[in-house]
Parts: sequence; structure tokens; C-alpha cells
Amino acid sequence: MKKIALLFTAALMMVLVSCEKEEEATYQDGTYRAEAAEYSHGWKNFMEVTIADDAQTSVNFDAFSEEDENLLKSETTAEQYPMDPHPSVWIPQLEAQLLAVDILNYDGIDGVSGATSASDDANALFDLVLEAAKTGDTSTQILSGK
Repeated sequence: MKKIALLFTAALMMVLVSCEKEEEATYQDGTYRAEAAEYSHGWKNFMEVTIADDAQTSVNFDAFSEEDENLLKSETTAEQYPMDPHPSVWIPQLEAQLLAVDILNYDGIDGVSGATSASDDANALFDLVLEAAKTGDTSTQILSGK
């Protein structure tokens, strides 16, 4: 009887100790950046994501101009970038979708109608950011093949 009580006590202690262990984070906290390897139609997409406690706290997706790296696609006028819908409309929509997803179960976003290519790029850049965040690599990740 003593042996059974001793085994039961040992098993109970193991269960209690394992319950006290804190789950290990999947992603390391930090700010991560990814960008396209090359310009496409005069623009290079990039993304910056800040992660804390296995959740993204900010997402910045945009593109800068090949002619003027200080010019962001989201800040262009209709004359500078004649697209319908304009990037000032769909870029915030993409950012909001990426900010709303559960990164622990991320498998892409649907994107924005009228901005299919940019939506695909946003998914690919977000994938790169998440891969880097697994190891804490805060260097700029480059999306090749675009």
C-alpha cells in the first residue's frame, strides 16, 4: 500500500510541476523587416512587423519609389499613381487584415480586390517576417523571385 501511495504522490507531483511550466514562445519579440529583392513597375514592396508575446502589435506594408526612395506608394497622389482603388485605400486594408490574423495559425490573408499582386506580395513578405521571428533574426529579409 505504501508503494502505491508513493507512486501516486510521485505521479501527482510530476503533473503539478509540468502544469507550472510556462509555454515557450513560438516567435521572439522584436521588429522584423522584409522587402522585395527588386523593383517592380518602379516600386519595391516592404513590410515591417513588430511582434510581442506571439502576436503582431504593428504592421507597416508599403512600397517605395525607384525614382525617389522617400516617396511611399500609400502617399502618392492620383496623378503620381493612377490606380483604382488608389493605394491609400487598399494598403491600410491589407495592413488591417495582417494585424488581425492569429500568427500562431497564419495561413495567409484573402487580400484586397483590385490589388491582387500587392496582396500576394504582402502574404509572401509576412511569411518571411514570421520565419525570421522564429529565430529572432532582425536583419532585413529579402523576397526573391519577384
